[in-house]
Amino acid sequence: MEYQTDALIIGGGFAGVATAQKLAQQGVDVTLIDKKDYFEVTFATLRNVANPTMVGDRARKQYVEFIEGTFIQACVASMNDKEAKLENGDVIRFKQAVIASGSRYPSLPLAKSNDAFNYADRNQEMIDEHQALVSAQSVLIIGGGLVGVELAGEIASAFPDKKITLAHASDTLLDQSKPKAQRKALEQLTAKAVDVKFNRRFAKDDDVYRCSISGETLQPDIAYVCVGMIPNTEFLRVDLPNILDAKGLIKVDDYMKVEGYDNLYALGDCATIDSRKHGYLAGVQGGYLADAILKSAQGEKVKPYNKPPVVIVTSTGTDSGVATLPFGLTTTLNFIVNLKQKDMGVSNIFKMLGIQPDTSQ
Repeated sequence: MEYQTDALIIGGGFAGVATAQKLAQQGVDVTLIDKKDYFEVTFATLRNVANPTMVGDRARKQYVEFIEGTFIQACVASMNDKEAKLENGDVIRFKQAVIASGSRYPSLPLAKSNDAFNYADRNQEMIDEHQALVSAQSVLIIGGGLVGVELAGEIASAFPDKKITLAHASDTLLDQSKPKAQRKALEQLTAKAVDVKFNRRFAKDDDVYRCSISGETLQPDIAYVCVGMIPNTEFLRVDLPNILDAKGLIKVDDYMKVEGYDNLYALGDCATIDSRKHGYLAGVQGGYLADAILKSAQGEKVKPYNKPPVVIVTSTGTDSGVATLPFGLTTTLNFIVNLKQKDMGVSNIFKMLGIQPDTSQ
């Protein structure tokens, strides 16, 4: 089967949904394609697993319930600057395309599922992950970036009696954050009895996890590997390999245009537009790109994208966190940290995207 659309959006994460919704609301013929049938506030899944009663299924919503354009659940096998070929053999022809295919942690399905592509299956996957965690007495978390730190805090809050070890390859947590934010996050996790080990590289070795630096071994009941984020851009290697850099990210200019093409755009985790990958920023990028596409269609001047001043909150559990304000200021004040920490950002993300969460959960 062959479809035709004015704007094809590949990927229904923060960036893709923000772009699709704004374009559709302005009358653009939009088609959103994603391999799963639900939108998910991905960082909320950490609390969803640690303490399901606090967030539950509110972190997810099926696309058909809110997308204002056309939604197709499918995988893109390849694409060029005129059409996308789906794995089922269908073809979608487009005037312009926005690639927002995001990223994945192959070893951490609780963050982004590798195979639960429908709403019910994903909800069950969260339940199964929670039960596995309940049964564990000792927990190893590998990676002290944003995901690892937040997961450690959520588990420590929900299960204060579990032995939790957070191992990180460098000598500070949250490598891309300000030094004060790094120190505060460490203090907060340590106060929750999380054993933070720096300069460690643990990997599975038979029935133990062995550090290649110190030779130390650990035998946790459960381990979470929060490193190795991979951009979902493999489908571009067939016909558009030159648009990818050495990391597999899509090369774009300051207007989010794919280098060498006037009708292809890319943003979010799969693009080079921002070095810091964050769900909220991806949503902001989507709003900018939709405006840029609309202005360009009207012949108006488009300004290059500049990362706006935003508050970046790292939650370290249900009662603590650290926020980096615009211009580098760092604070642990509750009324700022609660922008995300209160419900792991579900309310704010849904509000930004114009989505009503399921309040029945």
